[in-house]
Amino acid sequence: MKLNVRMPNNFKIAYQKEIQNYKDSLSQNNDLAAWRFLERAHIIGQYFPVPHTGSHFRMFLFGIRKGDLKEVYGQFIRMVFGWIGSLFNRIPVGNTGSASVPIFAPMPIPDDLRSLLQNADTEAKGLSGFKE
Repeated sequence: MKLNVRMPNNFKIAYQKEIQNYKDSLSQNNDLAAWRFLERAHIIGQYFPVPHTGSHFRMFLFGIRKGDLKEVYGQFIRMVFGWIGSLFNRIPVGNTGSASVPIFAPMPIPDDLRSLLQNADTEAKGLSGFKE
């Protein structure tokens, strides 16, 4: 069984870009855009335990910032358990990670992320969670 521990460079670059866009949007007080970038980071990072948990941690902090107790609680649960699915290639592909969507629901992948997730380098090609 292949465990997803190390994030390939093409995933890292895409993930870090979304996180930077999130930070930029936050600094401009654009919460709607910031949240959208966090969701995109989650879609990319959910394949790997550390970035997956990092996405949920940022969503958790965002929930605290907004005073959204449902999001805070939902993200706490996802932080505690989500990394396990990543490690063992059991993820709901495309899921945005928000507490407003079911934890195990696969969702459509944004068109601009589709090629990254389908054509990952050889280190990531074994991801059994990816299904069209």
